[in-house]
Amino acid sequence: MRFLVLIHRWMGIILCLFFSIWFLSGAVLIYHPFPSLSQDERLARSANVDYSKILISPREAISAANISEPDRLRLIDLEGRPIFVIHSFDNTIITIGGDNGKKLSSFTNEAAGRIAERFSNKPISHVDGPIEYDQWIVHQRLDAYRPFFRVHFKDVDSTVLYVSVRTGEVLQKTLGAERTWSYFGAVVHWLYPTVLRKDWALWDQTVWWISLLGVITTIAGLWLGAYRLRILKQAKQYFISSPFNGWLWGHHILGIFIGLFVLTWMLSGWLSMDHGRIFSQPHPHQEQVSNYRGISITEASESVSTDALKTIKSFREAEIIAVGGKAFVLNKIKNGLQLYEPRNNQSLSSTELTQTQVIEAVGHAWPGLNVISAERLKNNDFYGKLRSGSLPDSTLRIFMNDHAQTWVHVNMESGEILSTMDRSRRLYRWLFNGLHSLDFPGLTNHRPLWDILILTLLTLGFIFSITGVIIGWKRIFYLKN
Repeated sequence: MRFLVLIHRWMGIILCLFFSIWFLSGAVLIYHPFPSLSQDERLARSANVDYSKILISPREAISAANISEPDRLRLIDLEGRPIFVIHSFDNTIITIGGDNGKKLSSFTNEAAGRIAERFSNKPISHVDGPIEYDQWIVHQRLDAYRPFFRVHFKDVDSTVLYVSVRTGEVLQKTLGAERTWSYFGAVVHWLYPTVLRKDWALWDQTVWWISLLGVITTIAGLWLGAYRLRILKQAKQYFISSPFNGWLWGHHILGIFIGLFVLTWMLSGWLSMDHGRIFSQPHPHQEQVSNYRGISITEASESVSTDALKTIKSFREAEIIAVGGKAFVLNKIKNGLQLYEPRNNQSLSSTELTQTQVIEAVGHAWPGLNVISAERLKNNDFYGKLRSGSLPDSTLRIFMNDHAQTWVHVNMESGEILSTMDRSRRLYRWLFNGLHSLDFPGLTNHRPLWDILILTLLTLGFIFSITGVIIGWKRIFYLKN
């Protein structure tokens, strides 16, 4: 018991400050998420590719990039020029001019300003950079696109756009109000300062260990709190009585009522940093993706000629994909996605993936397993329709017969494997999404009931944590004197 008291006391002195910040910033984060530029907005504001200027075939672009096997091949517009964006498996990007087949060199901040001005249809103020990192572009998904030009605008919203030096694409957008709120929300909640977050491995380890120590501290506190009450009950005193006075009394009594929630929140917050340590990962392996495609992107590109691309005529972005050994062109337009199939290497015709095609491709990706059944997601699906990170309505869920009872989720519009979910991952859904944001059936979609409940719990958790902070400071002040 003495050991538990020491753990709870000294770890609590440090961690209660984190606890109070997490509870307060969690409330902010509910209504003011981290700034982002959605795929829909990016495509809606992007220019159409001028198909008349496409003189280089996708296969020639791959050869010019000198990549033996690309992971992705996209065609976009860059200031009126068609540009092939070739992604390698090692997370590098090479851009090839679709009009001349030459690698693009880095462009100037003046060009970035023009791109951003055309994207937003607003006058710019000035352009910074290029920069590798700042607070709003620290996520590792942007690593292949670094560095960025940061473009400021002369508008009341204090808009800032980030233009990739490598592709000329606008990939992040922030507003002044979003940035301010995020400093009180996402940045402190996720321990997201740029100096830490830009090193993903260091950030991952730091947050994981702090969260784990928070779980241990909370368990120790619950045990001690229950132990104190058990002794008082044996002495025939009231169950809610406490042997403490002042702030310690408040911390003890509040801990009895709110401590279990604090534990579940700390536990689920720790699990948010799991990243495969305990639970399975939600994404297929590279080998599974290759087997699902059936042919390489290089082989798929051989079926799509320059003339074939010109038959689409109107698109914001096109990507060559493969599903089940067949090549397709995914046309990304303002209002959604369109799928095309090559015809005799000279034209493209509109098509749709069939359930049979996708099931067979998934069967190749998971050899040795059989598909039991498949179904489209329902609007109230417990695992696919989440408060955050929901799967699109076009998702097909495929049930496998393996021991882990794996589900494979495929977007029938794009042919992409969106996620895999086995029993381990389904348990994670309840332990993380359920406990951390009260994402439970019948609650999360009933607002403002959900808001009232979670804000009440967060407020109680914040008050409880503040009592711990005050007790800690009083203890330190006592030792100093």
